[in-house]
Amino acid sequence: MTTTAVQTVVAAAQQLSLTEQFEVLQTLERVLQQHYLWSPFAAGTTTTAIPNTVRRTPPVTNLADFAADFWPEDESADDINNYLAHQRVADQTSDLPQNSEML
Repeated sequence: MTTTAVQTVVAAAQQLSLTEQFEVLQTLERVLQQHYLWSPFAAGTTTTAIPNTVRRTPPVTNLADFAADFWPEDESADDINNYLAHQRVADQTSDLPQNSEML
């Protein structure tokens, strides 16, 4: 059940264009992040208290860290994509039940 204030805001928002409604949603999201969630975009927020039980992975700051030196230089991006496509098909078919199990 929504409050009268929320119903009033929703009724007013319905009078806006879709673009304006989207802007309202984006603004509300920013306000909520700044007030209730830690966000690197929140004004004046540099750190947040994370419980010791939570393990965080640091953000990626350098894509070169992911560069692989094991792939042969003579293989193209198409070769890699074909390999991945075949691997996905193999993974999907290995998850399917065998015909004898279905009987």
